[in-house]
Amino acid sequence: MREWVLIFNQRPWSLNAERTWHYHKRNKIVQVWREGFADLAREQQIPLLGSIEVEALVVVYGIKIPDAGNALPALKAGVDGLVDAGVILDDTPEYVKKISFHAPVREFQTNCLIMKIIERS
Repeated sequence: MREWVLIFNQRPWSLNAERTWHYHKRNKIVQVWREGFADLAREQQIPLLGSIEVEALVVVYGIKIPDAGNALPALKAGVDGLVDAGVILDDTPEYVKKISFHAPVREFQTNCLIMKIIERS
């Protein structure tokens, strides 16, 4: 079983915030994250995989720590980026077997979303 770790160095937006945005704003932000994760996957030369599991960890700078699943929209954009990069053919359950979140952690030097990709056989 092979694994890869992708780190996107921005604070993920929250599901709560996204609910208040105009769709044009949302689309622009999603595109940045989608392209960012696609670029990271290409840099690591992750091959086409039959199916995967995804583990997510949010690292935040500052005092307030978000709920574990609150970064779901950012992670969804990241998984879409894996499709764009040719890591998986689609983000349906046939290819993405599991998505899980670790509890977010506070770090006083960075904001990021860490995505671990685990190959499934």
